[in-house]
Amino acid sequence: MDSFYRILGFGKNYSAAAWAAVLFYVVYTLFQLAGIGMIIPVMDIILNNGSQVELTQDGSNQLTGLQDYINNIVNQGVLTYGSYGILWRACLISFGLFLAKNIFRYAALWQMASLRGGITAKLRQALHHKILKISPSKLSENRKGDLLARASSDVTEIEYAVLAGLEIIVREPLVIIGSLIILFSMSFSLTIFVLLIASIAAFLLQLVSKKLKRKSNLAQSKLGMVLSALDESISGLRVIQAYQAESRQRHHFENNNNQAEKTQISVFRRRDLASPISEIIGISTLLLILLYGGAQSLAGHGMTGAALIGFALFFYQLIPSFKSISNGLYNVQKGSAAAERLFEILDKEEDIKDPNNIIKGQSLKNGIDSIEWDGVSLKYPDANSFALENFSATINRGETVAIVGPSGGGKTSLINLLIRAIDPSSGSVRLNSVPVWHQQEPSWPMHEVRSVFSLVTQDSIVFHTTVRENISLGDPNPDKNRIIEAAISSQSKSFIDDLPDGFDCVLKEGGSSLSGGQRQRIALARAIYRNSNVLLLDEATSALDTENESRIQKALDAASANRTTIIVAHRLATVQKADRILVVDQGRLIESGSHSDLILKSGLYSQLVKTQSFVD
Repeated sequence: MDSFYRILGFGKNYSAAAWAAVLFYVVYTLFQLAGIGMIIPVMDIILNNGSQVELTQDGSNQLTGLQDYINNIVNQGVLTYGSYGILWRACLISFGLFLAKNIFRYAALWQMASLRGGITAKLRQALHHKILKISPSKLSENRKGDLLARASSDVTEIEYAVLAGLEIIVREPLVIIGSLIILFSMSFSLTIFVLLIASIAAFLLQLVSKKLKRKSNLAQSKLGMVLSALDESISGLRVIQAYQAESRQRHHFENNNNQAEKTQISVFRRRDLASPISEIIGISTLLLILLYGGAQSLAGHGMTGAALIGFALFFYQLIPSFKSISNGLYNVQKGSAAAERLFEILDKEEDIKDPNNIIKGQSLKNGIDSIEWDGVSLKYPDANSFALENFSATINRGETVAIVGPSGGGKTSLINLLIRAIDPSSGSVRLNSVPVWHQQEPSWPMHEVRSVFSLVTQDSIVFHTTVRENISLGDPNPDKNRIIEAAISSQSKSFIDDLPDGFDCVLKEGGSSLSGGQRQRIALARAIYRNSNVLLLDEATSALDTENESRIQKALDAASANRTTIIVAHRLATVQKADRILVVDQGRLIESGSHSDLILKSGLYSQLVKTQSFVD
């Protein structure tokens, strides 16, 4: 239940709506009980064939006194309006009471809607905020489809199961308490009997749902695997079709889907068993009440026939209420399993955060004189070997440095360390001799570090928003003139002008309405607009054709002017223009120097060139 209480913590801003709902449910319960109570005098009139109702002589019981008061009013009504006149008036009052009951119920549901919608919105918001705060490597511990399942189906499960269960748990106990008070007043022995039956029912229902939470958690996990398989098919559709791997992918998806189906069916069957069991127990109890109470009434002692019918109706109120509570508790359990999966993400440690000891009195606004990897070692979570091992290198202001080497050698990891997408396992990354993060030494704040870099990657990310907002990404006050200048410099203004609405054109998700070269030029315009001190190019031209590469290379040359530029590339034309080349293999710096120097050394770089590992 800890997850349940934690979910309620997200509803602090909606406490007024919650208390208003409770108040409306109290009034709803009073009207519901009063409406049922009005049926007793109506039945008395019918069962007595319109005669006056006999009053009891014992006024010690408060309920009996209240009933005598109502019966006295009924008798006076019979004398004044006749039996039919008082009958239709009593029915009209009962209708009014039930109408008022439902009005207050809807008013309570109106308030609960704010609570339910608000909590689920805040859960999704918290999940999104958490994703933005943790490193990509830590986030990759969870499959993308699984994350989407937690943000969609798990949150929906919480909204339906936990918060709908909360509504039931608030409403139904009020009905149960009110009904029990009346039932005890009418017949103590019968009510005790009812409670014994209810205890048996609760025990049986507990047996049914004992393993429910574990099954529900497993079902949500299986669904996450299904969504991951679906996402994999969508993302890799072109490759799957090209390699005629549809059969393999179909089998992979169906295997996951079948497992999810079996688990879900098991959950459904356990849930559905609770309803018939509770109904059978309720009807059995109702029949026993009529048998026991009817025998007393026929013997001439105990309740009247109308009172027995009223008792049965009040008891019958308990059946759906107990049933609703059992379903509500089931839903809370089921939703708690979904909540635990959600909180597993929310409780992930924010591994990328500001250092405890931030440097004072210095700033990077005046530029970066040096970038240094100082004895850096890096091991990704769950990896068997180091991505970088005791790596040291320095880049000075204004240099263009290329990082090359075999695939998987650690090149992109060096870029990730600079922008603090991950922190080193040991050693430090330094800007102007100050670490970007260190456990002991004063370090740069994270916002200062990231503000000095512009990043262009191989997979150009284009967001589902306007071209203007894509270029000015991260700027709360975009400059229209700078946006246009960046578009011109990146060789992208011509195709932007041809788009519907130009710079105000809303690009499709993932930039699917643009070609690969156009997406890359938008990404480059974004980097130029940022106008940062250091330009990071991580395979920025590797996926382009010759024509697009020529255009973007011109843009890159313009963007690199008067900036420190770090390039991870496989294009020989790009690499050999660099002032210096760092050759990285298996996480280590193997060679360093200019293109001509490295060719003369006949080392790894020379081998890469000769074996055409670089594209000319």
